Order: sequence, then structure tokens, then C-alpha cells
Amino acid sequence: MASWGAGAPAWRLCSLLVLALTVAAPMAGALEAAAVQTVTVQATDAQGMQATTQATHAATTAPAAVGAGGADMQQQAAQAAAATTAVQGSVTGTVAQQQQQSVAAEAGTTTASATATVDDLFLCEDKLKNSTIVEQLPQLKIQQVLDSNKPRSPQDVTLVTQLSFERLYMLEGQCDVWNGVISAAVYIALLNGKVVTVELNSNQDPRLTDITEVERKFKQFHQLAEAKGLCKLDLQLVSQTVESIWLSALYPVNAMRNRALANARTDAVLLLDVDFWPSAELSELMQKPAKYESLMKTLQAGAAVVLPAYETGDPGDIGVEVAREAVLEGKDAAVKMFWDGRIKAFHTDRYEAGHRATDYKKWLQASRPYNIMYEEGFEPYVIISRKFVPWYDERFVGYRKNKVVHLLYLSTSGIQFMVHPRAFTVHSPHPRARTWKVTHKTGLWDQLAEIYDQAKTGMLAGTYIPVAMYSCGGHTAGPQLAHRPTFASAQA
Repeated sequence: MASWGAGAPAWRLCSLLVLALTVAAPMAGALEAAAVQTVTVQATDAQGMQATTQATHAATTAPAAVGAGGADMQQQAAQAAAATTAVQGSVTGTVAQQQQQSVAAEAGTTTASATATVDDLFLCEDKLKNSTIVEQLPQLKIQQVLDSNKPRSPQDVTLVTQLSFERLYMLEGQCDVWNGVISAAVYIALLNGKVVTVELNSNQDPRLTDITEVERKFKQFHQLAEAKGLCKLDLQLVSQTVESIWLSALYPVNAMRNRALANARTDAVLLLDVDFWPSAELSELMQKPAKYESLMKTLQAGAAVVLPAYETGDPGDIGVEVAREAVLEGKDAAVKMFWDGRIKAFHTDRYEAGHRATDYKKWLQASRPYNIMYEEGFEPYVIISRKFVPWYDERFVGYRKNKVVHLLYLSTSGIQFMVHPRAFTVHSPHPRARTWKVTHKTGLWDQLAEIYDQAKTGMLAGTYIPVAMYSCGGHTAGPQLAHRPTFASAQA
């Protein structure tokens, strides 16, 4: 296959730190006393993020056979995206900042940029003055930014994710298996100036906690993850003022995804939810220059590389250990675990359309990447070129259609989906989020379906623009997109 999918490197990791970090559960005193480097985001100038992408490629009707070498990978990418001319995004006014960050990274330090947060780069001031938009979209505020002080690699791929504060322990699990950058946005809800905090696996009601205490815990977590995990963890603590404890559970998922996406700085990103762990060998493969180069050629041709998603048969602690075993041991072990019934394709019994197009039977025997056809409802986890990633539609809050609408936009833009033959991801079991119940009780469930239908109509007509507080000017369609990326295979 492609060189980015071949090989199963030996992998050794430190044990998973299952630490449920809540305000009610303080860390050890040694960690509390340790210093934490707090920095602001080293981000590019908004004008430098502009990229009008004019790219075309022909849709393939059947997957092409691919050899194991990099040349074969390039041949498949050409077949899957014939006649592609992906115009590199224009980046101006950022070279000095990026070089400064690179030098600092080599020295194992971080630097503070003149621009404080991604809000300063992307937030649309005109939208803040529009009361209709302000009422329609989540109004988030970046409270705190903590960047990794670990050296960066030219082959880094950024895992982009988001979560609520009480789920930090899940992020810790990702950090233990991802030997690359993680850009994570962490959400807190503010009621009367206090943070609404909850304890998972507890019957206790949410309570209000002083924000300084939460920020202190946030710093402690970052230090622990940096010391114990493999990842290079870039964190943002993001708040929103709410009117009640009940509504604090209505999680602004797509607005949070946009904050994490805006803070990613690598050419390739892995779009993944925090309750999924990527197979450990993936990030190690990407650290090899030849494999990384082959992957980037595939992505720049307009492909999104799908990681097959699995879940365990046990919803509790046993399931967590099974998930951990699968991602640490790699594909060969995962295939055996599948046939033994210890893991299964994700949500096939609840929402088959979500991952059916992945073609799990083919993946179990695959040694080469293979193309798949998008079908509506498909919501895979993908590696993709950052310059092709659109904003997430921030009207989608709570639980429903939030990823589906994003993947539909990618597909109607002409992005082709290709499955990685070795890498995969496994869901780590956890208690159901409060947002699911609130979405149903507030009547938002039906409203989200209507918004989805409206967005779909606009996509097929070629008129849809992601509705987001960051969507304007040179970054209207995405962090590096002034306009929607359009490939020859686009449905619109």
C-alpha cells in the first residue's frame, strides 16, 4: 500500500492514568506545588490564514489496487483524485512567528505570541454586533491557554478534540497513546460567575465552584499530562455564561470543535472525539518522514483518510481495559479481538449509517488503503489536510447531527474517503453525557433535524456557508478557507 499504512512498529507506553479530574477530587500536593508554564497561543495572523482553494479532481467509481510502496500510494491518490490541482493556501505575515515557535520548540520551551487567543484571529466583530446571530450561536470566551513545552516535529499530526471539564480523564487517555500534538478545547459553563461542576458516576447534583479553583485544576492537569503522556498537549479553557444549571448541560459541541480546530497549526489534522483512542502505532508511523510525505500527498490530492471505529462489548471498566489493549497492541490484535467478540464495529446496532460505509469486513483483511463511497449519515473519524477543513456549523448544540452535517459538507465539496489499512480507533466506555437528555427535553432534537435539512439543501445548491462566529472574511469557510473547496467530484 501506501507507505503511510505499512508496518506495525513496536510500541511501548506508560500505563494509562485513569484520573477522574473534578473539582471535588484534588490532585496530589506535589503536583499542586509544581510550576506550570502558561503561555498564549502561537497562532498565525488572520490575514495569513486566508486560502482560496481552487482544486479539482475526478471521482473514482471503484478502488484501485495499491502496492506497498510510496509510488503506488501516489498512483492510487492520482486515480482517486485525477486532475487535481490543489492550490496551496496563501500564508502571509506568519513566517517570523512560526520560525520563533520552531526555534523555541527545539529548545524545549514555549513562547508567548503577541496575539493572545484564536478569538483575536478569527472572531467576527460584525457578528458580535448582530443580536440575531448572538442569540442563535453559542457565545464562548477563552479563559485560559496552555501550550505544550515539548519539541515539535515537522511530521506532527494534530489530534483535534473537545470536551467538558469533567471529562479531562478521557483526554489523558488520548495523550497516553498519541505521540503527536493534541489541540483540545475544554468547556466550562458559568452561572452567576461560578463554574457548574459535576462528578461523573455520582448521584450528586451539579454544584457551583469558583473559577480560580477550576483554572488551578486545569493547570495541574496540563502539567500531569505533559509529564506522563506521550502527546504535546495544547489546551484552551473555554467558558459560556448560562441561565440555569439545567441548560449548562446543553453542550456547544461544534463551537468547541471550532476553537480546537482554530488552534491546530500542523498541515494534517485528525478529527476525533475525546472518547475515542487512536491506535498507538499511527502517530509513530507519521513520525517517519517517508510515510508522512506519502500521507500528505494523498491528503493534498483531496482525500480524507478514515480510521475504522470500534467499540467494546462491555460498557464499564472492563471495556475501558479492552479498548486500551486494542489500541496498544495494534491491528493484528484488534482483528483477533473482533473475531473473539471483544470489540465490534461502532454503533452498528444503534446508528448503522454512521460507519457502514467504512466496510469493516474489507478492513479486517486489508493490507492496502481502499476507497469507499460516501453515504448520507456517514460520520467517520478522519485524517485530513487542515487547509481543506471547513468550520463546523455552530447551530448544532447538544446531541444530534453535529458531525454528520460536517462530513456531508466535505463530501459535497468533493473530498474522497479512503480507509487506512492498519490504523483504527476504539471508543472508551463512559457514562452518558447530560447533554443527551437535555437535547430531548428542550425540543431541540427536532429543531436540529430541521437545521440539518436546510444546510443540506444549501450544500447541494452550492450556497451553504458554515454558520459560525469565526466565519467571515478570509476565513469564511474554514481556518484556511476564504471559500468552499470545490473538487470535480463535488455533488453541488
